[in-house]
Amino acid sequence: MFEEWTYVEWLILAVDVAAIYIVFEFLRRKIKRKLEEVELRQQYALHRRKASREQSPSQPEEE
Repeated sequence: MFEEWTYVEWLILAVDVAAIYIVFEFLRRKIKRKLEEVELRQQYALHRRKASREQSPSQPEEE
C-alpha cells in the first residue's frame, strides 16, 4: 500500500499529522487554562466562605 504512494500522498499525510498535533496542543492548553481558572474560583469562594464565617459570630456581639 505505502509503496504506491507518491510525494503528494506523503505530503498530505504530513500536513494531516501536523494539523492533528496543532489541534491537540491547542485543546490541551485550553483545558489546562480552564482547570487553573476553576481552581482559582474555588480558592476565592473558599476564602469568601471562610471570611463570612469569621464575620458572622462577631457581628451579633457588636450589636
